[in-house]
Amino acid sequence: MVEPHYHPPGNPDELILAWLRRARESQLGHYQMATMLERRSYWLGVPVIVISGIVGTSVFASIAAEVVSVEAKLIVGALSVVAAILSSLQTFFKFAERAEKHKTFGARYGAIRRELESMHAGGTAAHEPNYINVLRDKLDRLGQEAPAVSSAVHAHVLKVMREEAGAG
Repeated sequence: MVEPHYHPPGNPDELILAWLRRARESQLGHYQMATMLERRSYWLGVPVIVISGIVGTSVFASIAAEVVSVEAKLIVGALSVVAAILSSLQTFFKFAERAEKHKTFGARYGAIRRELESMHAGGTAAHEPNYINVLRDKLDRLGQEAPAVSSAVHAHVLKVMREEAGAG
C-alpha cells in the first residue's frame, strides 16, 4: 500500500521511528490474521465434528432398526457428503497451520519492535551504522519469510493505528 505524502526518514532517529511503526503494524497484522484464520478453522472444524457424530450415531441406529426409511438414508448420506466436503476444505485451506505461522511472525515482529523501542529510547545506538544495518537485515529477512497479510486486515490495522494516534 502506498503511503500518502511519504517522505523518507531524514536521520537515524526518524528511520528508527519509521521501522518501529512498520514493525508494530506487521505485528498487529499477523496477530489479526492468526485470529481470523483460527475462527475459520473453528467454522469448518466444529460442523465436521458435529455432522460426523450425527452420521455415526445414525448408522448405528439404522443397524438396530428393522426398517429405515429412504428419507432417513438420504439424510444420513447427504450429511456424510457434507462432512467429507467440510473436512476436505479444512485440510485444503490449512487454517490452523496458517494461523500458527502468523502467530509466530507476529511474535517475531514484536521482538524486533521491542528492540527498536529500546534503541529509540537509548538514542545512542540509533547512530551506530552497524546496528542499523543489523536491524535492517533482520527486518528484510523477516519480511521475505513472513506469510502475506490480507489487504483487508492490513487496512484494518492501519485504521486502528490512525485512531490510536488521534486519541493519543
